[in-house]
Amino acid sequence: MRMKMISVLLLITFVTMGCGNNNLDLEGATRIEIYDWENKDLIHTIEDASFIEGLVTKLNKANGEKISDTADIAMLPYKVHLTNKEDTVLVLGFDQTEDESHFMDYENSIRYIVDITLPNVPLTTATPKTKEEIEEENKKELELKKQNQEEQKNNE
Repeated sequence: MRMKMISVLLLITFVTMGCGNNNLDLEGATRIEIYDWENKDLIHTIEDASFIEGLVTKLNKANGEKISDTADIAMLPYKVHLTNKEDTVLVLGFDQTEDESHFMDYENSIRYIVDITLPNVPLTTATPKTKEEIEEENKKELELKKQNQEEQKNNE
């Protein structure tokens, strides 16, 4: 009987640990930098402490949606760097509509949606590229760089 009780307690513990928590525990962000994912251009910087605090509060309260590891996750068009002084606290994929923002934690495959938009960031109308499309483009870019380096060596 005692062994069954211990086994049940262990099972409950493992199940509870496995469920996980899809909420962010984000603290200490003092600046937000928004970059274009594709060309890496800085689009906008936000340093308004009250705006950042409001966004962080909403992100921390948002219930993240776990995206299946086998799903074809499209890369969002922007990348948001939440920083504290010069240290990056968190990097998320980002997109927004007129009345909500979508943040994607690619490392953990979790999407967060909050009812706040970031200022001076264009709304996106293009379909985001998939991770595979971006990886293919990056591969082609690396091959082109290698070719250019070889050509420079040959010209010297």
